Amino acid sequence: MVLPSPALAQETLTLEDALRMSLERQPALEAWSRTAQASTEAAAAARQLPDPRLTVGVLNLPITGDPLSFTSDDMTMRIIGIGREQVRRSRRDAASARLLAEGDVSLAEQQLLARRIQREVLLGWISVQEASEKQAVLRNLIERLEARMDAMEDHVSTGRATPADVVAVRAEIAAARGALAAAESDEQVGRAALARWIGDAADRRLVGGFPICPPPAREQALPAIGNHPMLEVAQRQNIVAERGIAVATADRQPNWSWSVMYGQRVGNRSDMVGVELSIDLPFNRSRLQDRRVAQASELAAAARDRVEDTRRELLAGLDRALAQWTGAQARLNATTQEILPALRAAEQALEARYAGGGGDLDSILMARERTTRTSLEEVEQRAGVARVSADLLFYIGECAG
Repeated sequence: MVLPSPALAQETLTLEDALRMSLERQPALEAWSRTAQASTEAAAAARQLPDPRLTVGVLNLPITGDPLSFTSDDMTMRIIGIGREQVRRSRRDAASARLLAEGDVSLAEQQLLARRIQREVLLGWISVQEASEKQAVLRNLIERLEARMDAMEDHVSTGRATPADVVAVRAEIAAARGALAAAESDEQVGRAALARWIGDAADRRLVGGFPICPPPAREQALPAIGNHPMLEVAQRQNIVAERGIAVATADRQPNWSWSVMYGQRVGNRSDMVGVELSIDLPFNRSRLQDRRVAQASELAAAARDRVEDTRRELLAGLDRALAQWTGAQARLNATTQEILPALRAAEQALEARYAGGGGDLDSILMARERTTRTSLEEVEQRAGVARVSADLLFYIGECAG
């Protein structure tokens, strides 16, 4: 097991600091910013006309008689020309608008990733906190068992305890130490999850308990679903698809191109100038351009369906998290307010009876095992409530409490 360095272990880390650090200098978030900027640059380029084309060459070069001679035939010309395709403004504007919409998708993806990172940091924090509290329970149990075993070893000679009793306590100590080792391992797993987002700061000592935020009523939470980054991504992708229809529609209008050439002839023959215009002929529009418009329309319809599906997915996730919160909170309340106090009182009564010469050790060990197991369950239940709270924060966005 890799332990934190002493320097880092002495430093502290609050949940607020961990959440802040997870969004600072985050390459995954920066990548989406760069992707959005790339779309902006591409959109600016898409609005421009294509660069002109320079043409150089030779016309009417003989291949018989005096082959490949530039001077033997007065029809031979050296030419130089310039031309350009004149892409319609509607096409350029449509392509630029689509690229800008793609940039908006990248920014929405960035916000969604930030929301997911925050949830991952919360879950990592909860795992570390849960493991730490379990360790505290188990260390306390081991300390009590070791003290009990020392006393029992002294009582063997007086007959109040038997060697079998000592062996039983030693076995319970060994089991507790095994559980403690597992909890220490779980802590390292949780710190590794935190380190994914905050680096070496994950090795610091955590300050603060479980992050638990009571949720608002469902009706109050619904507006947050309408503003959720996941839905925003789907809506932005729908806009990209709509821009695709505009691109396909603009492509139905043909482009045209022009070129001007100057030809130099040999000898005393006259030099020549040529001008050329060309235009696309969309004779097959019903099978070519119209099909592309139909394709873009279907993709836009599919994007609208995904928006609705995403909205339903978010609502289902919110309802599931609210239901889990109710159940987890009820279990925790029962454990902390009823079960655990009763078990501790029963254990104390048995220990007092044993100290007074009555009762038996087996009853005490069984009571202690029940109390310890329930104490660990109480830690797990509080961690469970915190995990549900992290899920609710993913859907709602902020703690209203």
